[in-house]
Amino acid sequence: MQDHYLLGRSAWELVRLERQATLIEAETEALFRRAGIGRGDSVLEIGSGAGDVAMLLGRLVGPAGAVLGVERAADSAALAAARIAAVGDLAVQIEVADLNTSVPAKRFDALVGRFVLPYLEDPVGTLARLIGRVRPGGAIAFMEFDVRQIGSAPEVPLLTEIGRWIVGAYEYRGVAPGLGSSLGATFRAAGLPWPELAAFQKSSCGPGGIIWYFEQLVRTLAPEIVAAGLATEAEIAAALRDGRLEAEGIARGATFYGPRWVSGWTHVPSG
Repeated sequence: MQDHYLLGRSAWELVRLERQATLIEAETEALFRRAGIGRGDSVLEIGSGAGDVAMLLGRLVGPAGAVLGVERAADSAALAAARIAAVGDLAVQIEVADLNTSVPAKRFDALVGRFVLPYLEDPVGTLARLIGRVRPGGAIAFMEFDVRQIGSAPEVPLLTEIGRWIVGAYEYRGVAPGLGSSLGATFRAAGLPWPELAAFQKSSCGPGGIIWYFEQLVRTLAPEIVAAGLATEAEIAAALRDGRLEAEGIARGATFYGPRWVSGWTHVPSG
């Protein structure tokens, strides 16, 4: 089946993902706690990547719990397993499987994922299928993105252009760039109750801040940006020239805003 994950699995991208995981770790943990996930729970996590969410879950559920992380890419799964083994005291297992078709044999207390649904061939169908492996009353908790919300105030034209490239790259590969903003509707279409939601954006002004996020994401997406005809390699290189985005933001006294990240949580009906 076609792989819709357009960010690749290079060493560079894995470093970016680890940095992103650190940036939003507190919000991710808050999502799981709001959903009621805690000590002793068994959790199915889909789209494990390098294992950051699985390790966070392992700390939440403790030695009496269990986390199964499912990842499609064998190299990412191997990295996640190695990182988990290095910690040494987490009840976490990583399994390689196709999320579009696989259904675990056992039942779980919770189903979770972060930045995974837009990359599935059928987000609603996959979610509906996996809900069947969660016990009645069990938690469903996801965090998804809306990269259309990247921007600045006052406007920095360079960031506006970078945001256009990012959105266009997702659309070029058939990945919904704003699924996070319709997460509630996605849950409902999968047969779940309306979820509770919490949305946030990371922002910064002046030197540093979240500028790295935009620059690294564009580097990762550069092949798709070029293939889609959104920009040339030379234009991308010029946009990412050392310090340019930061300098333009400072010159305008601007605040930069990252994607809208949306957390949604609900529970499988008991009756």
